[in-house]
Amino acid sequence: MTPIKFVGIWIIQFISFFIIFSVSYILLPEVYLFHLYSDSVSFITESDWDALYMISMMVASVLINAVLIYATVLIVK
Repeated sequence: MTPIKFVGIWIIQFISFFIIFSVSYILLPEVYLFHLYSDSVSFITESDWDALYMISMMVASVLINAVLIYATVLIVK
């Protein structure tokens, strides 16, 4: 495989991650989740919540992207 194909595949994978992350960030109700989480732990600062929420969103997006890539490879082969 040529280097340009590797770069093209990487760009496509990054774009799919970005789309998944953006859509999930738009669709998930952050305020509702904040109230739900803060009710269970009693108090959480906004900076801690932002870090927790962002890492959770990124991990979920990476996992969804990995499953999507895996399914695409299975379909193509």
